[in-house]
Amino acid sequence: MEDAPSLSIVDFVVIFLYFITIIAVGFLGARFSKTKEDYLVAGRRLSFPLFFGCMAAMALGGGSTVGSTGLGYQFGFGGIWLNLSIGLGLALTGLLIASKLSKLRALSVNEVVERSYGPTARVFSSVLTLVYTLALSVTQVLAIGTVIHGILGTNPIASIAAGGGIVVAYTLVGGMWSVTMTDLVQFIVKTVGVVILAPLFCIIAAGGWDTLVGAIPQEYLSPASMGFDRSFAYVVLYVPGLIIGQDIWQRIFTAKNDRVSKRGTIGAGLYSIVYAFATVIIGMSAFALLPHLDNPEDAFVMGVSAFLPEGVRGVILAAAMAAAMSVSSGTILASSTVLYNDLYKRFINTKPAGMREISVTRICVLIVGTAVMMCALWINDVLAGIDISYGYLSGCVFVPLMASFVLKRFSPKAGLASLATSAIVVTVCFATLGVGSSVPIIAGMASGLASYILANMLDTKDRVDSPLGKPEKQVAEGRGTETRRPSG
Repeated sequence: MEDAPSLSIVDFVVIFLYFITIIAVGFLGARFSKTKEDYLVAGRRLSFPLFFGCMAAMALGGGSTVGSTGLGYQFGFGGIWLNLSIGLGLALTGLLIASKLSKLRALSVNEVVERSYGPTARVFSSVLTLVYTLALSVTQVLAIGTVIHGILGTNPIASIAAGGGIVVAYTLVGGMWSVTMTDLVQFIVKTVGVVILAPLFCIIAAGGWDTLVGAIPQEYLSPASMGFDRSFAYVVLYVPGLIIGQDIWQRIFTAKNDRVSKRGTIGAGLYSIVYAFATVIIGMSAFALLPHLDNPEDAFVMGVSAFLPEGVRGVILAAAMAAAMSVSSGTILASSTVLYNDLYKRFINTKPAGMREISVTRICVLIVGTAVMMCALWINDVLAGIDISYGYLSGCVFVPLMASFVLKRFSPKAGLASLATSAIVVTVCFATLGVGSSVPIIAGMASGLASYILANMLDTKDRVDSPLGKPEKQVAEGRGTETRRPSG
């Protein structure tokens, strides 16, 4: 990163106060985590304001802030497709499945997979979900370290260790209640800093909107400036992944009722679209003022540091850290939930009791947090890992999982056939085409859909009723399975 202008003492005080507030609020959340459901899904009792703010904060991370600003720097309004895809994914999740999910009283995506397709399918999807959420966690911890390093000029390893360590610590202590309370603070900081103050002051620094428009290439004013292939790749990458993402589902499970989950998730989707325009405007302003940056992703920190007034800089840079911290805490907890609920509790100790449940979940958070920190410290670039994780999750799990929501009756063998076939196809695509392409996801979905339809047509004798069509038949506590669980 190019050397950023030095920050004032006021900026450092604002950033320091932000960190102190997050630590204090995170540890305060531990007071509310008295049961397993408190720790993993905040007791399933969040009202609309809390749920909406936390969902919006959790969905928009470092990539949505620093990365989207970089896209705005490179492509102008064409850069909206990253956060626009996140917004579309959240809105579709709210419209299609949020209400059903909130009635299931499940803890993970993989419980729902087992209810429809059996324990073998649950193991397969658990591994994919765990890899996906771990990769997202590592990326966000790296983003936290990058912002701290850019602001303070500290050693990159120390920056990652400090920022990631804070997130792991408060997530470990308080679970979802700590994540919820810190996410609410981070939502407020992100809204004030990124959505309101940063675009406003960046446009002013550029000389006003008309001057800004005259200083950038005219193609920057078109949403198509990034090109169809890249824009479509963001849609394919994020929309299905968000609809079936463990981190998103786990947040949906915290809503106190189906109305809150539906409206809050759709609202978070609309907020993401507003966030898309705010971040690309920051990037466009940075291009007008600093047109020769070596790395477009430096546009956020460099633009904010160079052209915004003191105090405001501190708020906005704190908001960038808030974005990454809110997502990383949610994905670390999501990874831990899969490790505990879908692997340990399902296959090692099916009946943990009392305080042992909370102790084991905390151990799982510690294991996941340690793994995330080690990977973040050792790996410089995990974008390939993100592409692979999304490729397998969206390309393999999306079709059978969504089919279980849409169809009233189906064959459990169809789900297994879809998972197996699409996994082979996605693997072959990655081996032959490499990562960074939307082809593996599309090919996986297409092959999974074809094999699902074929297996469902051939197996008419063993079809079962969809458990998701009857939400009153909830997952049995401690087992995560139905009485009529399909074999496989």
